[in-house]
Amino acid sequence: MEKIHRGNGFAVIEKEGEYQISWPQGPYDQPVFYTISKENADRAFKSPQDAYEVMIYAETGQWPNVKEEKQNADRELIKKFPELLIRIPSNQELFTEDELKELMPLARKALE
Repeated sequence: MEKIHRGNGFAVIEKEGEYQISWPQGPYDQPVFYTISKENADRAFKSPQDAYEVMIYAETGQWPNVKEEKQNADRELIKKFPELLIRIPSNQELFTEDELKELMPLARKALE
């Protein structure tokens, strides 16, 4: 007998001890299905972040580098609001010396 466990934007299908994760994808929201372990099925329901990570792993075979993704998002935000380099000096660690040479004048100007 098949059991469908619904999550937020995905579902885990359990059938005869086997698990699949499914979610809509593409321009027509066609469902995709990937076989996963019971551990990953359980993990998908722990949090939205865990569900995202399980879906990426199911699709690519690699766990996402969450730390790197967060740093990239932070870098993009700081590029839009360079004054955050001065207000929060630890943000400077996210950039190379050359990038800082370009961003710091913008940061100073934004604080004027």
